Amino acid sequence: MKKKKYTMFEDFEIRGHWWSPSNPDVVIAGNLYYSSDEIRLELFGTLSDPISDINRYDLILGQTERGNITLQSGFIANLTLGRYNSSILVFRKLIIGKHFTKTEDIKFHSLYVNYTHLEEWMSHNPFTDDIVLEENKLTQAGLTYAYPPIFEARIESLKSTIKASYNFTANREKHIRRIFEHTSSLNIIPDTEQNIDWFLDVTQELQYLLTFLMNRPISVKRIIAKGDIVNEERNVRESIEIFIKPATEKEGAEIDANESFLSLNLIEEKIAEILSAWFNDEEIKPPRNILMRILYSKAVDGETTFLDYSKAIESFHRNTSGDAGKFMDDDGYKLIKDSMINAIPEGTDINLINKLKSTLDYAHHFGFRRRVKELLLGLPQELKDIMFESPKKLKNVPVDITNTRDYYTHLGELPSYYYKGWELLFTNQRLYAVLFYRISQRLNIKDDIIFSVIKNNDNLMYWLKTAKSELKN
Repeated sequence: MKKKKYTMFEDFEIRGHWWSPSNPDVVIAGNLYYSSDEIRLELFGTLSDPISDINRYDLILGQTERGNITLQSGFIANLTLGRYNSSILVFRKLIIGKHFTKTEDIKFHSLYVNYTHLEEWMSHNPFTDDIVLEENKLTQAGLTYAYPPIFEARIESLKSTIKASYNFTANREKHIRRIFEHTSSLNIIPDTEQNIDWFLDVTQELQYLLTFLMNRPISVKRIIAKGDIVNEERNVRESIEIFIKPATEKEGAEIDANESFLSLNLIEEKIAEILSAWFNDEEIKPPRNILMRILYSKAVDGETTFLDYSKAIESFHRNTSGDAGKFMDDDGYKLIKDSMINAIPEGTDINLINKLKSTLDYAHHFGFRRRVKELLLGLPQELKDIMFESPKKLKNVPVDITNTRDYYTHLGELPSYYYKGWELLFTNQRLYAVLFYRISQRLNIKDDIIFSVIKNNDNLMYWLKTAKSELKN
């Protein structure tokens, strides 16, 4: 019987015998449990002397009903000593299909990664219904599957190629039913073999890119690594399953028909540029990482989300504006700063001197309000018209954002006006739209595509229009 292929969202149990590569003579029976919460090995004994100080294991090997297994990066979570010893170990990675006796040997030729909602992002329906009607009665029904077109993008900084990949499976139950299934993957192909951590880093970066493009938390569903060649004539390689803890507890809700996102068909002409910019643009990594934290967070209050958006906005302007985000360049300012430091009277408390020095280091940089103002005023008119009622009100928005940020940061004196309650939700959607536009621009996505995605997203447009009518500015 063909073994079931599990996803990261399915719980499963594997029975087997387990040992440490450094102590192969001690083999212990036990059960391995995988869930979205943890990778847990329950042993009917201990792999090392219970009185030793060993509590971590780089690798544990298993001979199981699923074949050879390697568990990586584990520690002892529970140890029971008595007439019958037992132990529980928790691991970060589960590798099914091969034994690795050294961490440095865990290298692969390539990796196939299936993400949640990847098929929707690929935006290609491979199925065609073949229906025959005679006198309005069904006489014949069939289904045709055609492999979608494949894109391939070279990422020079990674010395790798990212390639679309598809898999088609068909199952049937006698004369009762037939099931066709289409799955999409992104194939990561480096020029030379890379270790597992390199592949998982690239996998996460692609996951974050899909999360940004789709405006929803994306998670890894399945990872298949390709190892050594096992059939040279057909160029067939080892197929090795990798399991890690997924970024989300569940696969996520179905995509609503009213949602709009940057699907592949909108950006396919520039997909290589977009992928390269995502991996290479160091200046946008801090703000986009904050945005990822917001999108993946669960049940976070409006105040915390607002402060995170404020950090992302400030970080984006500071990192991307260069000298344009300063009152003067560093060399010119150094003369002024040195003069002010030299003017500090002798005998001044050293702690005060150090505080003044640290304050003066960045005194020539724009403040938060100025950064917000420049980002908002620099938006294209089409986006301004969607988000703000008038140029006058737009100019007041940076003041409102700054006052709100300062209040929630320090919880000092109440300003005369600041965002609270529903106003925070409206403002957070505004800040999201600003970040989405600015980061999309840095990824070389055309304005008309960005605008169409924003305007066709009914949910986002509802919030932006409501903010425009309900907020003071």
